[in-house]
Amino acid sequence: MTKKKYLYTTGQFAKLNGINKRTLHYYDEIGLFSPDIKGENGYRYYTCFQTVQLELILILRKIGLSIEEIVRYQQRTLGASFAELSEERKALIDKSIRELLNTKAFLEQKSQKLSLSLTAKEGEIETVMLPEQRILLSDPITGAYDDSDFAVAGDFSLRLKSIFGLYDNFGSRISVEKISAGNYTDYNCFFAYGREDTEVFDAVRPAGMYLRAFCLGGWKKLEKTYQNICTFAKENQMELVGYSYEEGLNEMSLQSRDDYITMITVGCRKNVPKEAVHTE
Repeated sequence: MTKKKYLYTTGQFAKLNGINKRTLHYYDEIGLFSPDIKGENGYRYYTCFQTVQLELILILRKIGLSIEEIVRYQQRTLGASFAELSEERKALIDKSIRELLNTKAFLEQKSQKLSLSLTAKEGEIETVMLPEQRILLSDPITGAYDDSDFAVAGDFSLRLKSIFGLYDNFGSRISVEKISAGNYTDYNCFFAYGREDTEVFDAVRPAGMYLRAFCLGGWKKLEKTYQNICTFAKENQMELVGYSYEEGLNEMSLQSRDDYITMITVGCRKNVPKEAVHTE
């Protein structure tokens, strides 16, 4: 037999299409994709026109179809069948893209928090300007972290996962009235930040000035951190307003409780001296 220019051996056809020669042998054995010509000498020859057929099989495999599903599809060979298959798989691909983007956003958020934890300094308090931020809130809690609070935490975790697709940690919120009264653990609820890709949120953390401090170590050290914040605000003629938001920064790399880093962000504003207030 004289080999024509448009014919390719298994090795040549495999190299042309960037796949393993053994894959072509396997496809031939199961009847999925066979060479157009089988010579008397037992050699297999593929034609250049078969590249399109192979490309379709490779695409179907790439988007998740099993060998059995592709065989069934080939047996139907209707244009409508391919259209239905395409729409179904495109929907799955879109879903996968959304899930991957959510995972990327999740990892970026964790990376940012870990980077921030590396700069955290015990006792340091800074003034920061923050933009408006959507937040989600749990049901009320007692702050005692008893069975009731843990039940609320569990329900809140499930809610966050149903919205964002991934479990994420969340923080605790406490009013400045409680802090000013010395009730540093009288939390009113758990909170989590909203995201731009969803309109779901329960409240808005206002844009404005905030005091930010870091507590390095266990929760027992939080009381001292809040006392320092109150002292700092008084010395700098500031008034605490709204809520304090506590969030852990390094849960993903925590070795022991003593390594825990809590970031505390409390709303504040400058006090206006009485002599600067003019009355008519």
